[in-house]
Amino acid sequence: MGNESTKQGTSGPSPRSVPLQNMNSVEAISEEVVCSICLEMYDDPVTIDCGHNFCQVCISAHWAANSKTGSTCPECRRTCSRNHMIPALRMKNVVTKIRDALQKRREYSEAAGPPAPCQIIGLDKDSKLIVHEEELRSCLEQKSVWNRAVCFISVIGEQRKGKSFLLNYILRCLNNLGVTDDSWMGRDDEPLEGFDWRPGVNSTTKGVWMWNKPFLAERDGQKIAIFLVDTEGSLDIEQDKEASVKLSAFSMLMSSYLIYNVATMLKETDLEYLEMFVHVAEGVGKAFSLQPIQHLEFLVRDHFYPPEFGSAAGQEYLKGVIKKLEASSRHKRSLELLQSRASCYLLPFPGKKIAVGGHGSLSEMDEDFRDFLKKYVHDVVTSTVGKCIKTDSNGAILTCRRMVGKIKKFAEIMKTTEYGFSSPLEMAIALKNKMALENFRKEFHKALQQEEKNSDNFVKTLKTTPKEMKAKLERCVEELLTSCKNELEGEEEKKQEHLMLLAGHIQEDLENYTSGYAKKFKTSAIKAGVAAGAAGIGLAGGMVGAGVAGAVLATEALVILGSNLATVAVGALAGTGTFALVGGGVGAKLGSTFGKKEEENLQMTTEGTETEEEGFVDLAQDVEQVTFLKIPSDKKNK
Repeated sequence: MGNESTKQGTSGPSPRSVPLQNMNSVEAISEEVVCSICLEMYDDPVTIDCGHNFCQVCISAHWAANSKTGSTCPECRRTCSRNHMIPALRMKNVVTKIRDALQKRREYSEAAGPPAPCQIIGLDKDSKLIVHEEELRSCLEQKSVWNRAVCFISVIGEQRKGKSFLLNYILRCLNNLGVTDDSWMGRDDEPLEGFDWRPGVNSTTKGVWMWNKPFLAERDGQKIAIFLVDTEGSLDIEQDKEASVKLSAFSMLMSSYLIYNVATMLKETDLEYLEMFVHVAEGVGKAFSLQPIQHLEFLVRDHFYPPEFGSAAGQEYLKGVIKKLEASSRHKRSLELLQSRASCYLLPFPGKKIAVGGHGSLSEMDEDFRDFLKKYVHDVVTSTVGKCIKTDSNGAILTCRRMVGKIKKFAEIMKTTEYGFSSPLEMAIALKNKMALENFRKEFHKALQQEEKNSDNFVKTLKTTPKEMKAKLERCVEELLTSCKNELEGEEEKKQEHLMLLAGHIQEDLENYTSGYAKKFKTSAIKAGVAAGAAGIGLAGGMVGAGVAGAVLATEALVILGSNLATVAVGALAGTGTFALVGGGVGAKLGSTFGKKEEENLQMTTEGTETEEEGFVDLAQDVEQVTFLKIPSDKKNK
């Protein structure tokens, strides 16, 4: 109909996407300076005892809210001191520069074309989800709204039950905020335009669409941004069920005012699907710190018995549904939602002209339908502005900027993973398990980073042999896998598959790290021998220059030979050559021990053998004495 060409036009590249592509590198960097609590870039970042960074307000609030569990790090669970938060000044400077760059991006993001639907989620020929991230950002990062509170009005339900039709009248009302008479509904003969719609049985909305122009309304003296979201029928039997569930979950994540569109009456099948959808909403809300389903509205279309319509009749109808659920003790999640955060509205049949054809104009509607539609749309817009601002799980108001990070994270998981689930219940479990696997692998990476920090010079490195380091990390892996197993949900077979996948990734990371650490340990042993030998020479004859030369020789040998031959050559030179003859003392002992060990194993080519490691242990035991071989200040020039 009237808007079909508009949607087709938005599916291709838009002029505003060109400058966004030039900012990809800034976007990639910005992901590295995000607080894992609020999912925003750091605001006054601090570093806690374990080395992780958070916004000062976020970590303080987290510890205050979880006082019973102590002051543990939200990422690695290590106990930290609440009084030892160090301002991360360099991180703060980096964040400031990134924000300046992103501000330029937002200036480009202002939609240059006319208001139109913008596809943020699509489906390919195999019904797999395609995320249009730039289109999503072009809506939510517009300069006029990116830092404002936001409301999302979203509709889910069966296909071809008038979801887009309804949103287009809400669109008309939002375009005329402040108008007090009925003129916002348009002229009697005005065709309905906006989101793509047409009567019939064929679905037209393929995926999730957002109106690219936000509507600014005022609440308590502050401007808030309102976006409309149109969704593919969540119960569309022609679509792949997994894709349909993903689309519904995405709408739930987006919405602050969710309209569940049903036909004629609230049926048992509607409640069964609602139960599964609520389970998804709870899983999504917990994973992304979002309040699950802030407000649910049942819109019963074509209601006929009893012949009573509107809000008051809808509330009475909802009370009857709640009473039946209480008696049956089924659908417990739905029952709790209906009792606390739900409402209902009954709409009559719209008339033959609207149902079988026409352009959606007012003149084609039955009069009673027109009157109840007008009241309903007005109530939705008023409720949205008054009490349905998007909030997180703690009740904090979310801005468009914060929603981008949460939506992107969810969309990435949906885009890159095929779960094979057949219901929203399975999806909720799969989503939680997916995030658990990612988090535990990140924890292991952070453990490796900490070990790297703990061995940042050769003296520290020699205190832990490769064999000891491997054993230490293997214990860490065992603890992580045990914790992960306890956190995973679902069937035991699936849990084992997830654990094997995580174990495989971690084992690969472990082998790469221990291989590099073994090489670093050998290099450190060489440095220890040369340093101690040079110090011994200094005590014996003041030949500091010989020590410098020896260090240079060791470095050059490592660069040129790059193998065990370098270790053997330098070790033999330092142990059996000049250092042993001249240096004496501890330096000669270290150099000699190392050199003789390597001469004995000259033919061995395998790194990390027990023979080599025994030699390294000998050196490690002596290396602490190196620090005492300082040249006294009053003898430096003698």
